[in-house]
Amino acid sequence: MEGTTFVLMILFLFVLPITLFGIFTGHKREMLKMNAKLGSSEVTNIKNELESVKTRLEVLEAIVTDKQYQLNQDLDALNNS
Repeated sequence: MEGTTFVLMILFLFVLPITLFGIFTGHKREMLKMNAKLGSSEVTNIKNELESVKTRLEVLEAIVTDKQYQLNQDLDALNNS
């Protein structure tokens, strides 16, 4: 019985904590990898959305700075006076 008790004590004091620590750190590492993948896809989505907004802004700037648009505003202002 003495030998069995010693082996069980070694298992519970050394092997089990080391194994649990390895499982825990491996899980944490995998979670960080998954978060990094999600983070990069979110960054890609934000970049695409920003590019879309820039394109729309360029179109709106072209419309507003167009001479025809300014002429229409001037005519509307004269008609409303």
